[in-house]
Parts: sequence; C-alpha cells; structure tokens
Amino acid sequence: MDFQPTFRVHLVDPLGFVDTPVIVSTAYIDAKGYPKAEWFLVIPEEKGLLIAQRNKLDSTTFPEDRVAFNEELLLNEALDQAKLRLRRHILEHNEKISPLLLASPTQVQLSDHNHLVKLWMRGSYCGCISEIRGKSECVPLIDTLAWIHGLPMLAIGDL
Repeated sequence: MDFQPTFRVHLVDPLGFVDTPVIVSTAYIDAKGYPKAEWFLVIPEEKGLLIAQRNKLDSTTFPEDRVAFNEELLLNEALDQAKLRLRRHILEHNEKISPLLLASPTQVQLSDHNHLVKLWMRGSYCGCISEIRGKSECVPLIDTLAWIHGLPMLAIGDL
C-alpha cells in the first residue's frame, strides 16, 4: 500500500444556501504507515460553518485482490461521508424545506485549489480555511493553504 498524499476540492449544489458548500477531501499515509483520509465541509452560513472528520485504516496492509486500495478509494469515501453529513445538516437545520432539498441526490462538481484562492481573496470563509489548515495532516493541503494565506485580499467597494 503506497500512494501519494493528495487532496481534492468539490463544489456542492447550493441546496437552498446563498453560496456553494465546499468539500475538501484528503488521502495520505501517516508516518507510521497507516492510510488516512480527511474531509472538510464548509457550509455557507453566516461566516461559514466547518464540519470535519478524519478516518484511519487500522492496518498497514490491505488485500488488494478484489479492490485496489489507493488514494482514489479513500478520496471517494471521504467525499461520500461529507455529502452524507451535509444532507444530515440540511435535515436538522431546515426542517420545513428539507424534504424538497433532499428529494434528489447531492450533486458535486470537481474543482481545484483555485476555488479556495477565490474564497480567500474575497474574504469568504477565511476562518474555515484557516481552521482546515490547522486541523489537516495532509502535507500537500497544508502547503497549499499556507501559500493561500499569503495572498492579498480584494478590496471591495460599491459603486
């Protein structure tokens, strides 16, 4: 079991929110050789709500005769967990309209770190982005977020 640490950014259909929820998922091997995955769900409520989770396989080996255990499998599992958590959040916090919002499967669209750059530059959910950086153990994500934190923010003014 050997794979490169990686992360992905997904945009979720708004589902009644003003802005687009964002899911960041990671896959990596820790220093002890255990596979881990993380997911970070940014819900666009007020200044942003972050829900996060880390998963660890309690083994350094995996029988790959029927399924390839790789970063793709971990990334997809983390994404599925985050989508389910978003649906639960909608059910718990939007009781009146949740049946309508949850009538169809939650759709996501693959994006990239540029979406996080845009959020940072416009000052949206900066606290969530900083919190992701502090909580993650995935080096490529941490490095990307450290770089993003060094970017200037846009000065926005009405005309």
